[in-house]
Amino acid sequence: MELRFFPINVFRETPKVIFFDAGIDTSNGSDVVIHSGEAISPPDDLEDEQYYVHYHQTDYNLVITGERKFVLINPLWDEPHHVIYLNRSMGALEIPIGTYHRSISGKEGSIVLNQPKRDKFFNPSKEFIPQKLDKINLIKARNSPPVYWIYENNKLIRVNFNPLERKIKTLV
Repeated sequence: MELRFFPINVFRETPKVIFFDAGIDTSNGSDVVIHSGEAISPPDDLEDEQYYVHYHQTDYNLVITGERKFVLINPLWDEPHHVIYLNRSMGALEIPIGTYHRSISGKEGSIVLNQPKRDKFFNPSKEFIPQKLDKINLIKARNSPPVYWIYENNKLIRVNFNPLERKIKTLV
C-alpha cells in the first residue's frame, strides 16, 4: 500500500492571503472538522485509544489551519502503521476504506476539510462509531514500527525508524 497525498492548486499568494483550489475530483461530500485547541478524534475511552474505520467512505483530509497528526492502522498493508504530521502544504491525505484512523491537534487546534468519496451504502450512523483495536491483527499492526510522514524544506518526507536496527532510513 502506498499512501497518497492530493496537492492543492495555489492560484495566488500575497502577504497574509492565500487563494487555492482544494477540490478532489471524485468527492461527493464536504465535511469541516474543527478542533478547538488540543483535541483527539475520536477521544480515548479511559485507557484505550479509539479509532474510526469507514466501510463506505474514502477520506481526503486537507488541513486548512494549524497542523493535525493522523495515525493510520491497516493490518492488510505491508507497513501497517503510519503517523502523518499533516499540514496544508502536503495536500489532502487519502485514507482508504477499511483503515483505522484517528487525528490529534496540538494546543492551537486545527481546521480540516474532508472531501470524502461515499458509496451508495454510506450511512453516517454506522460510519462514525469509535472502535478499539481489540483484535490480534489490529494490535500487532499498531505495535509495528511506524512510518512517519513530515513536510520539510518544501518536500514530503517519509521516515522509517526501527529501534531494533538503531538507524534511520529517509526516503523522499
